[in-house]
Amino acid sequence: MKKVLICLTALLSFAAAADNIETPAFKLKLGSDWKSEQTTDPEQQSSYSRKLDVGITASYMLIDARGDTERIANKLRDFRLAGEEAAGEHYNVTMTIAEPIVLPFSKGHQVAYFGHDSANRQFRYLGLVMATKIVSLYAESRTKSQQELSDIFDQLIQGLSY
Repeated sequence: MKKVLICLTALLSFAAAADNIETPAFKLKLGSDWKSEQTTDPEQQSSYSRKLDVGITASYMLIDARGDTERIANKLRDFRLAGEEAAGEHYNVTMTIAEPIVLPFSKGHQVAYFGHDSANRQFRYLGLVMATKIVSLYAESRTKSQQELSDIFDQLIQGLSY
C-alpha cells in the first residue's frame, strides 16, 4: 500500500509539472517552474509560473486553409477581440488593447496584440494561421509591466515549434 501511495504521489507531481506543452499541432518548451492548470477544452492547455507570476494559455485548431490564411487570420483577429470585449463585460473591467496586427510570415499569417485592463492585468496574444492549423498563445500577469510581460512572452515563443 505504501508503494502504491508513493507511486501515485510521484505520478501526480509529474502530471502537475509543465516543462513542455505538447499537442498534435505544436510544442512549447517551458521552464521547470511552470505548473499545468486544468482547462475544459481538450485543444487548450494552460500553465502558470509562480516565480514569474505569469499565466499562459496555448491552444490549437486543425484546419484546411486552402491558401487563404490572410482571410482566416483577419477572422481570428475579429473573434479574439470580440472575446476580449465579452470577457471585459463578464468580469466588469475596461479593456485597453493596442491596435491588433495581421502580418504575413513564412508559413501563413500571424495575429498579434497586447493590452491591459482596469484590474491592472497585462496581456499579450499571438496567433499563427498556417495551411493546416491555428496555434494561439496568450500570456497574462497582474504584477508585470507590459514590457516585462513582453520580454517573458518573447522568450517563451523562442521555445515554440510547429
